[in-house]
Amino acid sequence: MSRSLEALAKATEQRRKQAESAVEKALRQARASQQTVSVASIARAAGGSIDFIYRHPTLRPQVEYLRRSRRNATPTDAAHDPGSQAAASVLVRRLTQQLATDRRKHREEVTQLRAALEAAHGELLVLRRKLDARGI
Repeated sequence: MSRSLEALAKATEQRRKQAESAVEKALRQARASQQTVSVASIARAAGGSIDFIYRHPTLRPQVEYLRRSRRNATPTDAAHDPGSQAAASVLVRRLTQQLATDRRKHREEVTQLRAALEAAHGELLVLRRKLDARGI
């Protein structure tokens, strides 16, 4: 990978992390306050985009859980809610799916690498036999 692509990837990752931390901070502030919560209000408070929250696999469920709990609970119940079990279960499911996908990809890569190694060993054996036949 060229330096410019590495720098671009690094900058993109840093912007994503900053946006995630800003949204998480906005969520903490929203949990502490009694105001109405929506994806748009969290994005506005974080200084980010609505699309970022909607596409994020862990932040969106947290925002939706907080929004639903505000709609269904009394203000005192919402103030004492330290986390979101629904968001956590969605997070666990998505991370489990991601792990399964990664494991499958890694197994396929290992299978391909083993096949390539076996082929290389076979070629080496053939070359050694040719050298031995020539007396070298």
